[in-house]
Amino acid sequence: MQVEIWTDVNCPFCYLGKKRFTDALEQFDHADQVDVVHRSFELDPTVPAGTSGNVIDHLARKYGRSPEEAEAGERQLGAAANEAGLEYVVTGRDVGNSFDMHRLLHWALELGKQEQLLDALYLANFADATPLFGSTDRLVEVAVGAGFDEAEVREVLDDPIRYAEAVRQDERQAQEFGVNGVPFYVFDRKYAVSGAQPTELFAQVLDKAWGEAQPQPIVVADGEACGPDGCAVPQQ
Repeated sequence: MQVEIWTDVNCPFCYLGKKRFTDALEQFDHADQVDVVHRSFELDPTVPAGTSGNVIDHLARKYGRSPEEAEAGERQLGAAANEAGLEYVVTGRDVGNSFDMHRLLHWALELGKQEQLLDALYLANFADATPLFGSTDRLVEVAVGAGFDEAEVREVLDDPIRYAEAVRQDERQAQEFGVNGVPFYVFDRKYAVSGAQPTELFAQVLDKAWGEAQPQPIVVADGEACGPDGCAVPQQ
């Protein structure tokens, strides 16, 4: 079974949703047979590359709030993250263009290490006040800290064409699905879940999708047979 998850590193609900989904997957009896792929979705692709902005100021402008209101909203998100067992820095974080991060995540997918890189990016963004966006060196630092080779990381980042089409293809697919926000989870291209839902709901959808992908045969005739307790002897 495949689960595709459209995400953006800028998105706090993606960070929280990943933890809740992972918790559900760890409890799933067939977790080793579930292929999880993280797909690209840019929350704001118009943000110029190489720039960085304060997250509180950004939220206040975007939603027409005061800085105090924006910070209060971040504190609520921080509390939800903490409850899920995640670290969350409320102030001092930044926002920015995530396209190069998505390109790196496609590269990491080819290496079978997409989860490691995504986790490292989430932690760098939400659990560390050090700016993450707008600096290639900072992005390389995070990737190297997650176990990737520095020269290979820089090679991908220095070539703007590499994995760019893969990112665009993910975004086109999201448009076809009608996705207008993330996180967005698609189970075997049959069931979809939008948002950072509770762990219990993810567990229910995993069970449902698995059950339909591995249907039980319908018995249309039942007769004498042998079983663990022996064989049924026909009565004369």
